[in-house]
Amino acid sequence: VVMLAADRRQSLLGHVSPPAFLGVLSAFSLLGLASTLFYVGFVFWFQDYPRGGNLPGMLLATALYVPAVILLALWLGSFFDRPERSTQVLVSLSAPLFFLSGLSWPHSAMPLPLAALSWIVPSTPGIQAMIKLNQMGAHTREVAPELAVLAAQVLVYGGLALHRWTARPRATPPTAAETLN
Repeated sequence: VVMLAADRRQSLLGHVSPPAFLGVLSAFSLLGLASTLFYVGFVFWFQDYPRGGNLPGMLLATALYVPAVILLALWLGSFFDRPERSTQVLVSLSAPLFFLSGLSWPHSAMPLPLAALSWIVPSTPGIQAMIKLNQMGAHTREVAPELAVLAAQVLVYGGLALHRWTARPRATPPTAAETLN
């Protein structure tokens, strides 16, 4: 998704309408929802992974998590001038983001500033909510804080991405050679 946004900027396609932006978001969200249903619904069952089984809660968490990730990616990608550059940056950030999510290293063992900083990316509340819902069988009300953070991220990253994708580019002033002609 970041590469798509960077490619759009590189090709100078200009702004898109809000409905077109929502179409991009919907298309990627559908893919994210389908892949989550595949893993949670089929793969976990087929491989007989231990699971708690709060499927309605998982669907709600997914409906917030997937758009939060996509909107963050659309916003971040709009700053890159080439798709390849976005890949270089994301590859170098993927391991730290994984560790910050709290999946492999608990937040209680992290320095407090890092643990607090980890909540600005969707992976932290998303992974924490999905582990509680799918592995521990938590009720939806027990993951309400994580869902609230995801909802706030959808709003914030949605507003930022919408602004970057729909704002008309500023007109550049003519160069000295253009004014002489």
